[in-house]
Amino acid sequence: MIDISFIIPAYDEEKKILNDLILANQFLSSNNFSGEIIVIDDGCSDNTFQNAEKSREQIESQLILLSNDINRGKGYSIKKGILRSKGKYIIYFDAGATIPLSDALKGIELIKSRECDIAFGSRKLPESKIIKKQKLDRKLASFLFLQFCKMFFNIDKSFTDTQCGFKVLDGDIARELFEKVTLNGFLFEIELIMLAGRNNYKIKEFPITWKCDRDSRINFVRTPTKIVKEIMQLRKIKF
Repeated sequence: MIDISFIIPAYDEEKKILNDLILANQFLSSNNFSGEIIVIDDGCSDNTFQNAEKSREQIESQLILLSNDINRGKGYSIKKGILRSKGKYIIYFDAGATIPLSDALKGIELIKSRECDIAFGSRKLPESKIIKKQKLDRKLASFLFLQFCKMFFNIDKSFTDTQCGFKVLDGDIARELFEKVTLNGFLFEIELIMLAGRNNYKIKEFPITWKCDRDSRINFVRTPTKIVKEIMQLRKIKF
């Protein structure tokens, strides 16, 4: 088994993906980890896949490129990457280098010391450092979403940031749980939390350094409709 599997879901990230792959490769080599980097092209309409392919000339880590035939969603893409992975630890993160990968060492240490099985990076912990803040509308939407989930899905009140795109997971546990994840979109992490609770796996948050990426793939016209559909799906699942 290799040490680390990086999972990078990508939708029209041609300007960012090469830098992400270089940073992931540097993290592995500088920390003496064996590893693989798995990129999932989620039905991109640009040159994300081609630019990722070109990175083979610049990195020595194993690179696995997967493609979805159409845009299927972040949850679907991460599940696809995790089920393909072989790492003792899995780190998945959003494209764009919004969080230094060195922060993942905190999550790895939490899992290694058995303080938890899954570690969530959080922008909302007192120790977290915010370099570039979210706009007020995004900040408000994030707050309301978390409160809604705590109220309707019995999410532990201690969670401060379920949707931050930076997670570290025990590899075997991640592959076990993601076999059961059914949601393809943004709510897959809420389903993951509920599945982990049902199986008595512990989740703990850790502080990160974060800068807001204004080039977000969230669309305030289409995204709410998709979220409502996933809420209805999630309410039907028996945990």
